[in-house]
Amino acid sequence: DGRSLYALATMGFLWFTVMPNLVAFPLATVPTILGKRLSRAASAWTFLSATTAYILKDGAERGRLHASTFRTLRRGLAAASGAHLFVVALKLCGADGGMAGLRAYYPAALSCPKASFLSLCVHALALFACLTPPPKSEAAET
Repeated sequence: DGRSLYALATMGFLWFTVMPNLVAFPLATVPTILGKRLSRAASAWTFLSATTAYILKDGAERGRLHASTFRTLRRGLAAASGAHLFVVALKLCGADGGMAGLRAYYPAALSCPKASFLSLCVHALALFACLTPPPKSEAAET
């Protein structure tokens, strides 16, 4: 029913919410790939993703993912995580100058490749969890 996926996404997003405020640069810029100026401020958006993933986990535990509110939250989290992955893919494919542009504009993210990869995995996990249709509940069958 996705509750474990949403729980993992919640923990990942919470980690990447707190991390920019506790660690030094260049690691602080990893979750958002926005550079030094916006990395700590953008942790509020990551916290919003963590909250949404937690609400979806709670909805999965109660078998309510078919309700319209949870459907809207799933679409929103999927759109946010998908947009993040899409922007990173665009940067890797040539936007901002490709890899040379990444080295020039986002050297901090490239200096911490494991943390950058983990951040992408959290977004991919959230996207996968949101795009996987929830199982049919007993209430919907009757």
